[in-house]
Amino acid sequence: MPLRIRKAEVFLVKIPFWFSVEHASASRTANVTGFCILSGEDGDFGVGEFLCREYVTGETLKDCMVYCKQVGPLLTRSVIEDPLSFIQSLWQSEPTQGRVGYAAFCGMELALLDLWGKVVGKPVAEQLHPDVLCGAPQDEPVAPATPPRWDRHPAHAISSALPCRPRVITYSAVYPFASGLKRPMLHFFYQKLMRAEHIKVKGTGNIEEDLAYIAAIRKAFSYPLDIRLDLNGSLSPEHAEEYCVGLLRSANGVRWIEQPFPKDDWHTHRAFQKRFADDLVFCADESLCSMEDLQRMIHEGAFRAINIRVGKNGGLWNSLRLYEKAIANGLEVQLGCLVGESSVLAYAGLHFSAVTDRLRYHEGCFGKYLIQWDGVQPSLMFSRTGQVSFDRLPKAGLVPSFDLAGLRRRAFQTTQVA
Repeated sequence: MPLRIRKAEVFLVKIPFWFSVEHASASRTANVTGFCILSGEDGDFGVGEFLCREYVTGETLKDCMVYCKQVGPLLTRSVIEDPLSFIQSLWQSEPTQGRVGYAAFCGMELALLDLWGKVVGKPVAEQLHPDVLCGAPQDEPVAPATPPRWDRHPAHAISSALPCRPRVITYSAVYPFASGLKRPMLHFFYQKLMRAEHIKVKGTGNIEEDLAYIAAIRKAFSYPLDIRLDLNGSLSPEHAEEYCVGLLRSANGVRWIEQPFPKDDWHTHRAFQKRFADDLVFCADESLCSMEDLQRMIHEGAFRAINIRVGKNGGLWNSLRLYEKAIANGLEVQLGCLVGESSVLAYAGLHFSAVTDRLRYHEGCFGKYLIQWDGVQPSLMFSRTGQVSFDRLPKAGLVPSFDLAGLRRRAFQTTQVA
C-alpha cells in the first residue's frame, strides 16, 4: 500500500522533570524535546521524538532543525512503497556527516514507521520482521558493505516469531549523583517499590568516592544486586590504573564500566581494555554513534560491549544494524535510553527489545516517574517489579495513542518543515 505524506512538522516542547538528574557530563532539570509529526493523506499521523545531546552526537537544537528541514521534503515528495527500503535509501543518499543528524533522523524515522504501521495495521516490531534477527548464530559474519534488510521475509506476528521469548523484560534502575534526602528516596523507590536487581550507578572517576557510593547502595538493599558503573568519560588516563586496580581489589563486585574515558580517547580505551581484558568490561556509549565507530572499536579492541540508544544512534533501522554487527563480532549489547525520554522513545526501545534476543541490560521506561508531561497516555513505565510486558506494544504503529492537541498547546515552537 503506497504511502503519501501530506505534511511534516516539528514541535519543540520544554518538559520539566520532577527532580534533577546529574552525572559527570551534565545536570538536567528539564528537556527540550522535539516531536516530529508526519500527516498522511487519510488523516492519520505518525509521531517521532528526538533529544539533542551535543556532548554525545555533536548536535545542537539548531542542527536538528536544519536536518529536519532537509529530510522533510524528501518524505513529502516521495510515494513510499516500503518504509524500511526508504529509510535505507535515506541513509545511503543523505549520510550524516560526522555525528550530526542522528537525533533528528531518529525523530523523522520513528514518525514514518508509526504512520506506516497505522496505515497497514501492524506494530513497528512486526514491520521489522523479528524472525530475521532472532536466533541467528553468533559467529555468523555480517558483511559490512551490505546493511541487513528486515523486509526480505514475510511478516510474522511477534508471538509466533519469538516463541521462546519471555513476555516481559526487566529494566535497570539508575542512580545519578545523589546526596541528602534524595539518596534515601532513591533507595526506597528502587528497593521497596521497584525491587530492582540491576542497577547502573553514575560515577565520578574518583575511586574512593565511587566505592563509597556503591557500598552505600549495597548496604541499603536487603538482597544481592548486579551493579555496573557509568563514568560518562570522567576517568582521567593518569588515574586509570589506580581506579581499575582499586575496583578489582574491592569487594563491591563491579566489573562493568560504561564509557570510562572521554569519547574520542580511543588510545586510552584500547590500552586499558587490553590491560584488564579478563577482568573488566568497557562498554561504549558516547564513543558509539555510527557504524564507523563500531567498526573501529571492533578492529582496535577498545571495548567489549556497546550501549545502543535509539535516540542516539539514528533510530531503529540503524540501531538494529549496530546490534547485528556487534553480536556477530562477539560484543555484548545493552539497550540504553536518554535522560527524560517521553514514551515515544520508550516505545521505540520496547519495539527494539521485541526483535532482539541478546540484550544484557535494558534501560528506559521511566515515563512520568521522571517527566511531568507525556504525550502518550498512559505513560509507558516499568511496573513495581521493574518489568514491562510486550503486551504493551500497540496493535498498529509505534505508540498506542498520542495527544496531538496537547502537544500543540504546549509547544513553544512549531515549524512546518515540508
